[in-house]
Amino acid sequence: MNLQKKILISFLIMILTPCIIIGILGFIATGIGIHGFRTGNNDTIAIITQPIHALTELTQTEYNELSSSVVRFPDRMDNEKWLSEMNKRLKTKFSYIVVVKDEKEIFVGDMDEYDKVRTAVLTGIASRGAAFDGAVYVNGEQPVLVKHGNVYFSDGSEGYFLIVTEATTLFKRMTRSFATGVIIGAVLVAIMAAALIAWINDSIFKPLEKLRIGTREIGAGNLNYKLSREQNDEIGQLCNDFEEMRRHLKTQIDQREQYEQDVREMISNVSHDLKTPLTAIKGYAEGLLDGVADNKERQDKYLRTIVVKATDMTLLVDELSYYSKLDNNKLPYNFEKVNAVGYFGDCAESYANELEMKDFTVKFISEIDPETVVSIDCEQIRRVMNNLIGNSVKYRNTEVHGKIDIKLTDSGDSVRISVSDNGIGISKEAQPHIFERFYRADKSRTSGRAGTGIGLAIVDKIIKEHKGRVFVKSELGKGTTISFTVKKGAQQTNG
Repeated sequence: MNLQKKILISFLIMILTPCIIIGILGFIATGIGIHGFRTGNNDTIAIITQPIHALTELTQTEYNELSSSVVRFPDRMDNEKWLSEMNKRLKTKFSYIVVVKDEKEIFVGDMDEYDKVRTAVLTGIASRGAAFDGAVYVNGEQPVLVKHGNVYFSDGSEGYFLIVTEATTLFKRMTRSFATGVIIGAVLVAIMAAALIAWINDSIFKPLEKLRIGTREIGAGNLNYKLSREQNDEIGQLCNDFEEMRRHLKTQIDQREQYEQDVREMISNVSHDLKTPLTAIKGYAEGLLDGVADNKERQDKYLRTIVVKATDMTLLVDELSYYSKLDNNKLPYNFEKVNAVGYFGDCAESYANELEMKDFTVKFISEIDPETVVSIDCEQIRRVMNNLIGNSVKYRNTEVHGKIDIKLTDSGDSVRISVSDNGIGISKEAQPHIFERFYRADKSRTSGRAGTGIGLAIVDKIIKEHKGRVFVKSELGKGTTISFTVKKGAQQTNG
């Protein structure tokens, strides 16, 4: 349920509930309080709006029965047992009977109460004042409603009977009952209001408070404060979006911190890698200036060493510059369709000639259709091959003759190129990280192998731009195979 509906329902409940509960309970309590007061067409509304009329209707059945008995069974008016039974019925309606014979009271249903109102009742009957539907309302400290009927006894005597209804007792009980109903209704309204407040508090204010705390925590730099989604509404969605934002920020900051750490490590590595050739260049240059190289052969040796070291430094700087352009997507790609066997075969041949003097054998193996065409940027893929071959040479096993195999296999809509060597291999712990920028499996830097740790990161970046994937398989002491895929292009046609 969304927040708008919750608020609307809450307001409707708060407005309608008190009216409904107080009204229903008030009428029910009134009905309960009068113990059978409803007779004929009277209901609770009539009791409240026309109380005197309702009082007359209250005992109308008994009055009619008494009036009939006076005519048909006059001896009943002398029968105390029958009168007592009738009086019991009237007692349930807050009334009692008085029978007078020859000016003498022969039956009084409630002597204590009648003593209090006798004078007022007799005066009211005599004056016939305040009559309602044949009944006389006698006002005073204890108001009563009196119904009067003449009696002709079986022995020829005359008299009358009275049905006296205690209005005060009835109305007080009605008032008490109504008040009880109102109190019960008020209590229920309070309970309902408390439940609504708790509902709104749990649905709105508590999540908002958690959101406020979360905002404050993030503002203070605590990105580990988690905000759970507890409900499926607008606030719940807001909390969910907030949590997504927190995770995103934390990931970005973690990545930035890792990047900064990598950069610091890379600067340290590059500083070390530059310091070594610079020291060599400086030493050999000073040797030339100081005349240590006293013959042409030694001078040429010193100069060749200076050139080699300077070339290493140039390659190092170029690799850093290249990766910066690649990482910022400032390097344009020029894709073209070339024959896979022809392109990678030429690469293998050029490496074979170059590495022969370094005691390496380069072998090219193709297991694909000779006419297979791939869509690649030839210059960038050449750099990929240079980095992979360069790593095979750099991390060779000096105890054995170096071997490098370049193999092409079919991978459905792609061609898979694998570069395998018999070098020192890569540990299982390092393999998941070798394509991360600035990562170096050789942390000690005691092997003399210079490098920034971004060669394989460059490979991974270029292959991803070619919509391909890079794989590694290696075992320490046995060698490494790094494979990548490139998409096929349209088949070439002869002729």
